[in-house]
Amino acid sequence: MSHRQSAKKVKPMKNVLVTEPMHQNGLNILHHHPEINIIKIDDIAPSTLREAMRNVDAVLVRTARLTADILDSAPNLQIVSKHGVGCDNIDVAYLSSRKIPVAIAAGANALSVAEHTMGLMLAVARDLPVLDQMVKNGRWSEGRNSYRSADLKGAKIVILGFGRVGQKVAPLCKAFGMDVVVADIALDADLAAVMGCRGVVDFRPELHDADFLSLHVPLDDSTRHIVAVDELALMKPGSILINCARGDVVDEDALLDALDSGHLRGAGIDVLAEEPPAADNRLMSRRDVVMTPHNGAGALSAAVGVSEMSAQNVLDAFDGKLRRECIFNLADLPK
Repeated sequence: MSHRQSAKKVKPMKNVLVTEPMHQNGLNILHHHPEINIIKIDDIAPSTLREAMRNVDAVLVRTARLTADILDSAPNLQIVSKHGVGCDNIDVAYLSSRKIPVAIAAGANALSVAEHTMGLMLAVARDLPVLDQMVKNGRWSEGRNSYRSADLKGAKIVILGFGRVGQKVAPLCKAFGMDVVVADIALDADLAAVMGCRGVVDFRPELHDADFLSLHVPLDDSTRHIVAVDELALMKPGSILINCARGDVVDEDALLDALDSGHLRGAGIDVLAEEPPAADNRLMSRRDVVMTPHNGAGALSAAVGVSEMSAQNVLDAFDGKLRRECIFNLADLPK
């Protein structure tokens, strides 16, 4: 092989900005390619991001907020790869206007979030955090005789959002013997039927006799506060709300009112409108609310899978091989 022929195979250097820590497996995928130069930053302040963007070809982002102003500093940008699936921290419309794909780690963390959902359901229904504290505070008899635990078997659950996570939650609920209704504006009715679930497009008429409402929708203009005063009023008295989606899909003030009045038995919340929450957030002081720090996808398997897929998405984009199912803004890009 001549020198000229071998030189044709040398790939140009690409600068990849990794905004926040990720599992080493994903970084190793990038390190394995000598043409990739990884850029790391110490913080995700807007000024830091804006400066770091100047010469990057790709951004691998977790929670850093990528506004149009920040993204505009990257004239060579070819791909934004989300370490996860929720893109509400990214100005997707701006990137679409520049014909830049936004990639997601499609399905890599779905099972972790689904299992976390079940954990919150059980924790709230059986008062596990409260009972834990009773035992540790010497109130054994009081806890043993509280009789507040509710069963999952036979309970009706409405799963709002029948996407990657909702499709994992549904069979887990079926395994507990629950009556499962799945709701989605783009319902896959055939899949719902195969899973033994009843599928609907509008979730609201199902709330009056549902014991649980579990949220698994992305956050956009159509889902912001999709559960608010009217929806909470429709819910069955004593029912439980679970949110492992995004904080702003629920009107938190309305949720607090529903809890204060006793209309809802409780809530399991992995996500909040403001993260981390302010010290005076009233949800944090309630015994009927079980909270986790937006780590529904925190299982090690998910951390590994998401890191690997988000890194691979960067490489695939450079090679023109980015899979369609991983392109969040596919519908807004040139065909």
